[in-house]
Amino acid sequence: MKGLGSGFLGLGLVFVTTIVLGLGLVWVNIERVDLSYELKTLERDLQEKRDQHSKLQVERQYLLAPPTLRARAEGAGLRPPHRDQIRTLQE
Repeated sequence: MKGLGSGFLGLGLVFVTTIVLGLGLVWVNIERVDLSYELKTLERDLQEKRDQHSKLQVERQYLLAPPTLRARAEGAGLRPPHRDQIRTLQE
């Protein structure tokens, strides 16, 4: 009788350990999937920011191009200075 009771106790312990390890494995897999989705979202955001940065660089180059600056200056009523309007600093 004594051996039968300890056998059931050992079997119960193995069963509980198996359940705990199984639940741990499921939890790890769920976390892995969640991290995978988060990584994909972050990679997509990073690519969108890189695309936006490239577009802004192109727009910056366009706005700083001499013909564009000249046209905007003329539109604002600016013109090149006359010789008597130029001042130089002495060191």
